[in-house]
Amino acid sequence: MTPSQLNEYKQNGFVKLKEVFSKEECDEVVQHMEDLHLGNKHLEGFFQQDKYGARTFNQHLYDPVVLELLIHPRLHTSLYKCFDDEPEGIQSMHFYEGSEHPLHQDQYYLPDCMSAWMAMVDVDENNGALIVQPGSNRGKLVTKNDVPMVMQPDETYEQQQHNRYFPAVQEVFKENDTDLVHVYVNAGDVVLFDGKLIHGGAQIKKPGTRRHALACHYIPYGSENWERDWPRFSFDGTKRIHYRK
Repeated sequence: MTPSQLNEYKQNGFVKLKEVFSKEECDEVVQHMEDLHLGNKHLEGFFQQDKYGARTFNQHLYDPVVLELLIHPRLHTSLYKCFDDEPEGIQSMHFYEGSEHPLHQDQYYLPDCMSAWMAMVDVDENNGALIVQPGSNRGKLVTKNDVPMVMQPDETYEQQQHNRYFPAVQEVFKENDTDLVHVYVNAGDVVLFDGKLIHGGAQIKKPGTRRHALACHYIPYGSENWERDWPRFSFDGTKRIHYRK
């Protein structure tokens, strides 16, 4: 990451790093994910949710392929510069297809986090690009104090999100008064974005089109604002469980 790219990240809340991974490396990951999806390869713990792009959660906990990407050495320096601290990997999500996810902020779910969004195939308007609101990382963050995650009577988690959280983010989006931008990338590119950045998944123009992307989330080593007992993975391969009880 160059100084100008770091400044772009701080000002706009995101930056695109080109050709972090080779086409051959991407193809290997895609084949691995396709084999798991189709049942040609079996991995204990593998499970895909149907919503938001047939995604998996925390696949790095049981899949060495995803763990290697989560703490890949080519990502370390850029993440360190963004945090000004050692990064620790805490979550991974693989998206088999575009998500069309409503606008949200990752730090609502994962305090202090930032993301490395790794494209394993070309991503454009057909298979569901990222949409972001540049500069929203410097605006208001909707927190659980604003929209508690505690369910109302007879309310599901999905209803809480659609009835209360997503509308709250939409209000902040309007207050920021900045247009959304589509982020198109090639296979091997990585988009780094701040956890306060308002973003989501664009409408998919060709439903069913593959869009293999891995979203990995990180928090700084010094973060104490962490309430989950998930293991925190350092880039030297060590892991620890450290959270605020």
